[in-house]
Amino acid sequence: METNRQQLPFISIVVLSYNQQNFIADCIDSVLSQQYDGELEIIFCDDCSTDETFEIIQKKVASTPCPHHVITHKCPQNGKVAVCMNTAVALSSGDWIMRVDGDDILHPDRVRLSAAAILKHPGAIAVSGQLTAFSNTPPPVQNPPPDQLQYLVADKSQMASHKKPAGLQWWGGVMTMSRRIFTEFGELPPVCNVLDDTMFATRTLMLGQFVIILNATLLYYRRHGGNISSQTDTNQHSGFFNILKQDKAARDYYRRGLPCHAPILGELQTYTASHPEAQSLLDFFRTYFDNMRRHALFWDKSWCQRIQDAHIQGGVLHKIPHALSVLCPLTYAFSIRIKQLFK
Repeated sequence: METNRQQLPFISIVVLSYNQQNFIADCIDSVLSQQYDGELEIIFCDDCSTDETFEIIQKKVASTPCPHHVITHKCPQNGKVAVCMNTAVALSSGDWIMRVDGDDILHPDRVRLSAAAILKHPGAIAVSGQLTAFSNTPPPVQNPPPDQLQYLVADKSQMASHKKPAGLQWWGGVMTMSRRIFTEFGELPPVCNVLDDTMFATRTLMLGQFVIILNATLLYYRRHGGNISSQTDTNQHSGFFNILKQDKAARDYYRRGLPCHAPILGELQTYTASHPEAQSLLDFFRTYFDNMRRHALFWDKSWCQRIQDAHIQGGVLHKIPHALSVLCPLTYAFSIRIKQLFK
């Protein structure tokens, strides 16, 4: 049965960019070429780039036919991710906000399949899917038709203090969020420049369902030296010195995220005071942030403290080989490399 235009959700694609002149053209092409029968608007919000990123946006938009309403905006000063996102949302009108980073590429099915997930799950506050990483040219991915999509539907009742439902990932670049995330909680706190997607996740789970499309790629994620996920992916960095680099990048990332914990937990605590059924959600994120903090500060602690944090137990002979992995970053990298070789 066909879905008419009035039934389809009104989606605003917000593209956030900063100094991405080498990548932004591919992103623009993928956004402007999205096929969608419903109402769609596109906002390119540049965070005061110092290179040619915004000029490329303006030229590409002016020269590319597009049936949808398009807005281009350059912030007067660099406010970082949270402020740029708030600006883009304020410029938008859609009931749903699709977040995109200027160095990534949308799969041609991104809008269409996201809308299908929204229609199928009336309780959804955010929908997401899978991403496919690439370095130079994105590989072609054939997604199933909408009637063959497989979903994970998660809500706050499924969260436990030490785990979340398998498959529940909140990658910001793949999410499409209800505007309620902003109308009911307000703008993103300016400090949430690292864990903005975690803020989206907590707000989603407080308000309703987080729906994940399990068998469809919605985004081609570009790996390059400037994005944190590439630097912290152990699958991409199997060499000895790359493991050291990956560990340092992860710890730096978690350190940068520490100021974000307080406002996120603050919202959760306020919500839980009037919604006791959300206690498990609050407990999960407390544990989640405690683990991030331990990782960020791990090498600042004494060897004995690191052994305790790593939960190394048993007799001396049992402890020694495991303790070597927390002796220093070099022995840690060596132990990881040995494990990889003997998989």
